[in-house]
Amino acid sequence: MDPDDLIIRQARPEEAELLSHMIFRARTYWDYPKAMTDYWTEGGELSVTPEEMEKNPTYVAEDAEENEVLGFYSIRTAEDGCRFIGNLWVAPEYVGSRILATLFFHACELAKTLGSEYLLMISDPNAAVFYEEMGAVRVGEKPARCSDGRNALPVLRLRL
Repeated sequence: MDPDDLIIRQARPEEAELLSHMIFRARTYWDYPKAMTDYWTEGGELSVTPEEMEKNPTYVAEDAEENEVLGFYSIRTAEDGCRFIGNLWVAPEYVGSRILATLFFHACELAKTLGSEYLLMISDPNAAVFYEEMGAVRVGEKPARCSDGRNALPVLRLRL
């Protein structure tokens, strides 16, 4: 997929189920144990709701010819006003393509436009390397239940 064939557009509320399914598919791509995906599903961590999309800017990467959603991101704002990536996913068949980076750069530009100096990422351990390759640095950890026995997720920050 050529990034020039992508359209980045705001997600529509009726796409919430599609985006939720994409998260689930992406998580299973990384061979997480079924107990973990069940845990995340029950906790709502693998879902996107229309209400969440209304509250948090959510954008999709769409194939310009096929009108197929290939990935998406959302930006959330913490109570202290700091912005962070709430979701950044591509369909498993596009892992390793430039679609993820295209979405990430779009998210950075949006956060900058919204007045942020930094963008935070609370990262899945499998995604931390991607964020570091994009220029983010590890600044800490957030307590979490991880499938690999760790009790924390990496927190990264990128100066915009």
